[in-house]
Amino acid sequence: MKYCYLALVFLLLGACSSNQSVPEWTNSIVHDPLYFSALIKVPTTLPDYRERAQELAANEIAMQISTTIDTQIKLTQTEIMGISGSEYIAQIRSSSSAQIKNLTPTMSYKSKNIYYVLYRVNKAEYYAQRERQRDIAVATAHDLLVQYDTNIHKPAVAIPLLLLALDTISEYADMDLAGTKGNIVSDIYSRLHKLPLSISYAWQNDSQKVKAKLKKNIVLEGNVFELPSQNPLINMPMSANSEYLDFTNPIFSDKEGKFSFTLPCIDSFEAIQPIGLSICKQYYMDMITNPTARKVWQNLIFDTVWLSLEVSRPSVFLDYAYLSAFQGGYRESLIGYLANLNVDLAQKLADADFLLQIRVEAREGNYINNLKQYTANTNIRLSLIDPQSGATLNYIDHSGLKSAAKSRETAERNAESDAAKLMGESLLYRLLYKHVIE
Repeated sequence: MKYCYLALVFLLLGACSSNQSVPEWTNSIVHDPLYFSALIKVPTTLPDYRERAQELAANEIAMQISTTIDTQIKLTQTEIMGISGSEYIAQIRSSSSAQIKNLTPTMSYKSKNIYYVLYRVNKAEYYAQRERQRDIAVATAHDLLVQYDTNIHKPAVAIPLLLLALDTISEYADMDLAGTKGNIVSDIYSRLHKLPLSISYAWQNDSQKVKAKLKKNIVLEGNVFELPSQNPLINMPMSANSEYLDFTNPIFSDKEGKFSFTLPCIDSFEAIQPIGLSICKQYYMDMITNPTARKVWQNLIFDTVWLSLEVSRPSVFLDYAYLSAFQGGYRESLIGYLANLNVDLAQKLADADFLLQIRVEAREGNYINNLKQYTANTNIRLSLIDPQSGATLNYIDHSGLKSAAKSRETAERNAESDAAKLMGESLLYRLLYKHVIE
């Protein structure tokens, strides 16, 4: 018992000794108004615990910086830029964290299980550095505006210059950006808002008739021009959008300000399919890196002009023949089945988009003595043909259809009736599904 007691005392003394070996500064951070400070503790079991500590410190100091900025932010300036103060603070926090990733520790200590590190950033030095960066950004932005104004009648050249100026100064919207040349934010923003008023575009037609399912290119044309001069604008990225169609955006205008979108096929049978046209903002969005600048550009509204595709179904010309000694009489039944499938019927082959060729051949079967009935065997061939090229797009062969009746004539007439029913219930749908009905 005595030895157990002594062992416990030694353990307690060892623990106290261990606690006493940890430096005092690791217990709590001492506030210094001249610094942004972060005291970080991470387990040494992490394989990259030092890098993790540095990342945590950068994030914490960025939080302190953004909180300080929040108290002095010029709300009117961020409102001019089209974003809220809270959005901008979040962006400043992210930017500050990225900027101070390489900060070095003031003090550090590693125990058996914990790594302690104290990071500090001198506030005066940080703000002085940020002011220098702001001055460089403002000077650069002013130079870009001069280039923009020089190319103002060439928006394809000018817009990237304006967005680069916006991108350059957006990080400093909380600071005083007014100088001898004026407030750079207002200068940029006023030019941005004039853009939608100086660029106009239109479809060549307000509506266009097309047919669905045809493998023929559909070309939608338009032009883009400057206001008020009406001069064509070259290399402008245009974007088309539709609920029913997929477009490859952007398409660029040529030297005459003209552009065209090509659609390989219309799949939807919706009768009216609106297509919107506008400047392709995403094309320019990819040039912007700063979140604030991206938000400003995103909030800028360009008009959308509309074209209505008037979509009709493709038409078929029915070429039907019943190959038998008896005259066929079920062509009208097949026309009724086609109408139920919402297939338009052309009266002339020259007016048809597809040729529907049907051949029904009834052959004499056997006489079934115990039933006293004659049978007929029927072969059916359906072909969907492109009338322009003569190419067969789809076909179905169905054989072995049997019909019976008290007389040979009635058996073969029943064969045609049974074939027409089978086509109406399944074969026509299977033949036309991909090209005409789907």
